[in-house]
Amino acid sequence: MVVYVGSLLFGGVLIAASFLGAGHDTDVHAGDTGHGDGHGDGHDQSTASALLSLFGLRFWSFGSAFFGLTGVVLHLVGGPALAALAPMISGGVGVAAGLGASTTFRALSRDTIGQVRGASALVGREGKLLLPVARAQRGKVRMPVPGGGHVDLVAESDEDESLDAGAEVLIVEVRGNVAVVERAPASLPAGRS
Repeated sequence: MVVYVGSLLFGGVLIAASFLGAGHDTDVHAGDTGHGDGHGDGHDQSTASALLSLFGLRFWSFGSAFFGLTGVVLHLVGGPALAALAPMISGGVGVAAGLGASTTFRALSRDTIGQVRGASALVGREGKLLLPVARAQRGKVRMPVPGGGHVDLVAESDEDESLDAGAEVLIVEVRGNVAVVERAPASLPAGRS
């Protein structure tokens, strides 16, 4: 029981520290060995990287936390029959949790955060300015999303005239994460086209 409680506390402290920003994941990657000629099959490197993820901090922190938690629960609720099987069951749960966490965080770290996916699909859509926009001043535009909800984007304009908050605008281009807007055709003053 002491081993399970110790593992639970150890893993729990590591997980809490990682969520509070005390450190970054220290997974060992196949290309980080510092030697070699740099040639080889990419499949071999990805397989080696996946196998080396067993040595990552996330694997061990989640693995030990769930190993300990499972062992404690089996000892407290399962009685003597499950207590005898607790090391095997806890070990399996710990390995599964460690691999799951390591794989999930690795997949999340590959995603580009802050990039608008399918930005070209936004061109031609209308929105409403939340913050004013001028040639040298960025603002913010809100667009409705099909099916409900909305998305807010940083906005800028190439027009000489400033656009006030609340103005209906048309997205004419997307540069990185910034929507380039102009006044929507329906809201143009009389005599302008």
